[in-house]
Amino acid sequence: MMRNVGSSSSSGKGIAAVVGVGPKLGRSIARKFAHEGYTVAILARDLGRLSRVAEEIAREEKAQVFAIRIDCADPRSVREAFEGVLSLGFVEVLVYNAYHSSSSYASHHPTSFTHIPFQSFQTSISVSVFAAFLCAQQVIPGMMEKGKGTILFTGCSASLNGVAGFSELCCGKFALRALSQCLAKEYEAFGIHVAHVIIDGVVGPPREIYIVPPRGMVVDQSFNVGGEDGEGEGEGESSGVMGMDPDVLAQTYWYLHVQDRRAWTHELDIRPSNTRF
Repeated sequence: MMRNVGSSSSSGKGIAAVVGVGPKLGRSIARKFAHEGYTVAILARDLGRLSRVAEEIAREEKAQVFAIRIDCADPRSVREAFEGVLSLGFVEVLVYNAYHSSSSYASHHPTSFTHIPFQSFQTSISVSVFAAFLCAQQVIPGMMEKGKGTILFTGCSASLNGVAGFSELCCGKFALRALSQCLAKEYEAFGIHVAHVIIDGVVGPPREIYIVPPRGMVVDQSFNVGGEDGEGEGEGESSGVMGMDPDVLAQTYWYLHVQDRRAWTHELDIRPSNTRF
């Protein structure tokens, strides 16, 4: 199901599709591209909440924003969602920001490998990489035809290092990083910029600092890279560390999109300083 918000766009730019839009990074990325004149398609599982985000962005940026429901654990839902996205026009930008919020890393408590349900592990892999594969496969032909396009994948520190008790997250994020590297090398000659963005820290609310958690609460910011409904970005209100401003992070995604192709970045990592403002 798709809901359209905002007036018709005549910018001549393509569509910016953001998969995995929660209240922080996904929303900020969508707002940034809308601000720059793009028609934006935002995708997540909860269409009601997503529609409210679309209305907010459309109102603030005077842009056209489409809210499209997607369940990244369901290949049929992914294909149907992108039928809607592609019906809007040429998809110039794809940002894949989704992940599966399993109980282990959502609560910051590791889960013994032998206690991980197969279905949960399978779902995590499906959302982390199978759906990313399908989304990219839907938009690449159009990008090749136009000779341009940007695909950005959101990763985290678990994309680089396996960690005891977080097999679901690490395996999916490792695979997503490999997919990004393969696509970058295969399609750069066609003018398609593919990059992997490692969010090494907690994504906070815009322009806010987290409150120190109650004494005795132990969390690890390095795995806080998921969002509500299992699609989106870092929650972490109780981490006790400075959260990265999602509006600032969104500037990096924009920078990668407009980067000169003579010196493309294919992977970068972002982390906060230790300074508290």
